[in-house]
Amino acid sequence: MALDPVGNLDEIKIQIREDATDDDVGVKRAFYAADSYVKGAIGNDAPLFYKENQKADLAILWLTDHYYHAGSATIESSTVSGTLREFDLGFTSLILQLKAEYLVFKGGASDVK
Repeated sequence: MALDPVGNLDEIKIQIREDATDDDVGVKRAFYAADSYVKGAIGNDAPLFYKENQKADLAILWLTDHYYHAGSATIESSTVSGTLREFDLGFTSLILQLKAEYLVFKGGASDVK
């Protein structure tokens, strides 16, 4: 599915567990920010890469959920030396996988799913 808050807002809200909210503007804002971040981190030169890419959709949904509920893309953890703000390791791993797949896709291999 190519995610789009205009045509898939209800699906996006269900995925981020906000299907009972009327805050459509907040959900859309979080989605657009997450979509922009993920595509900026991976690459924007091959839009077909994202058309039916469930892994990319998942990364966008994860970040949409985090942006909407936490207001940022980081998590806080306390250490002896203070508070750290860091990216969630599952999200970072997914972005790294997508970057590699994107480079293969751009290189002409069309069997990446």
